[in-house]
Amino acid sequence: MNIQTQMQDFVSYFTGPSGSLEATDFDQYELSPQLKHYKKGQLLISQGQLAPKLFFLVKGFARYMSISPEGKEFTQSFACAPSVAGSTRAMTRKTPALFSIEALDDVLCLEFEWSVFFTKMEPQRGFLTAYNCLLENMFIKKEEREYAFVQHSAEQRYLDFLESNPQLRDKLPLKMIASHIGITPIALSRIRKKLK
Repeated sequence: MNIQTQMQDFVSYFTGPSGSLEATDFDQYELSPQLKHYKKGQLLISQGQLAPKLFFLVKGFARYMSISPEGKEFTQSFACAPSVAGSTRAMTRKTPALFSIEALDDVLCLEFEWSVFFTKMEPQRGFLTAYNCLLENMFIKKEEREYAFVQHSAEQRYLDFLESNPQLRDKLPLKMIASHIGITPIALSRIRKKLK
């Protein structure tokens, strides 16, 4: 697979509607991302470990998950290609990740060393505009998710999940969806029966 094609896709995704960057803007800084393949079940980053990389998912999907000290597993969110993934906290503060990112399908992605990527791109005109837009979108999603947990019923959260993630509808075990929307698998089964 041609890495230049993947870079074009990354630039389009990263820049979004602003169109403030071109692939050549990235090329001139010789970022040299690696094109990596993760098989289903492999971890892109591991909870408790340093996670200095930014990932751009070219193909496949993954989940953000964490395990409590008691061994309980929580599904926090999902990332589906095309999208970026990683731990902002771990990348920017150089601290261990609070969660893992697990490939739920075969994943093909570009990997950038965040510190090199940001240092080289920050002076580039248009980069901070694109970066701010990307962060705004991430914060908006986070805000809406937090609102849903406080204001929506479990049934509505399930319906919201289906609407926001149609590509995952039949690809995930029910226990992952239940964990993601904050209910038990049994409660989710009841909701699904009611909706049939």
